[in-house]
Amino acid sequence: MAKTGASHSSFRLNPVTVVAGAELFLRREFLDQIRSSFRRENDSDFGYIRLDETASVQTILDECRTVGMFAPKKLVVVDPADALFRPRGGAAAGTTGVSGTAVEAADESEMDLSDESDAQAGAGAASARELILRYAETPSDNCALVLVCSTWMKTTRLHKFLDSQGAIHSCEPLSEHAAPAWITQRAKSTYAKAIRPDAAMRLAELIGPDLAALDGELQKLALYIGAAAEISVAAVDALVGFQHEHKVWDFINALAEGDIRTALQRHDELWQMDNRIGYTLVGAVFYWLNQVLKTRELLDRRLPERQVIQQLNLRPPGRAAAVIRMARRWGLAGAGRASAALLAADKASKTSVGEPRRNMECFIVRLGSK
Repeated sequence: MAKTGASHSSFRLNPVTVVAGAELFLRREFLDQIRSSFRRENDSDFGYIRLDETASVQTILDECRTVGMFAPKKLVVVDPADALFRPRGGAAAGTTGVSGTAVEAADESEMDLSDESDAQAGAGAASARELILRYAETPSDNCALVLVCSTWMKTTRLHKFLDSQGAIHSCEPLSEHAAPAWITQRAKSTYAKAIRPDAAMRLAELIGPDLAALDGELQKLALYIGAAAEISVAAVDALVGFQHEHKVWDFINALAEGDIRTALQRHDELWQMDNRIGYTLVGAVFYWLNQVLKTRELLDRRLPERQVIQQLNLRPPGRAAAVIRMARRWGLAGAGRASAALLAADKASKTSVGEPRRNMECFIVRLGSK
């Protein structure tokens, strides 16, 4: 089982290690831990060698087998190493993130196309993957090799050999629903702070599953609360939420009033302020549309507006009035169509159909035509 990228607090430096996945934050963090461990064992950075994608497999393995002059051990890091496993003339067929499972059921002899293509192109020569496997089976005693890849094939003999040693480390992007748990664990392990569940949820809503951004906010929050042991939702709102909330609600108020020109302008300002605002913005608009739907339901039950506002805790008064007006104008069907349009825009962004910013702009224009 490949190790997850969520935590690398304990590990041993294998003769050959693969750090694979698209999440740069986890890859950098794990590489920092590897280098720190090597520095402690070696008493210095002598012997640390970094190679890039231009290095051939022969150069890499020669470096691993050569005895260091100034240090008892060597650490050779190839970052990125994807080019090593790419068949000559194109991208590796059948590659997937290390956590992917789509290709696992296929027969290895059919799926290990990179090795096969390399061997054919090299007139029978062993592929880079095969050469690295041979090295991993009889490695140098004085060297650790680390291969950093964005994608990694799980159906090869090299993967199976390294995985059996616990030498495959997954660094895949965090899913949205997993963000609060990651925040909780990170706050405790890295900053020695507890964080309330509602505060973790609030931070995830504001920032999204961007690990570098989440870690940066946690660092600021830990400093902000000082000697306090727990991060509260009030602290998150005070330090993080204020950066976005005012402009987000200006944007939503423009949507509520049907002022598409102003809404597009506010939308542009939000993206200029924070190029990761898309996740927060979608969540805020979904919340607003949900208020419109609930308001319409209560109005259809003939509840007085004052009671609707009180029951749904609509505030401030200006925003509450806008929600009431929108609920009366749209009705349940109109609010439902708006929610469906936003869901379609969000799904498109998450499946790489168009850019999130452009998808939201299209939603704003559609909303104005209702």
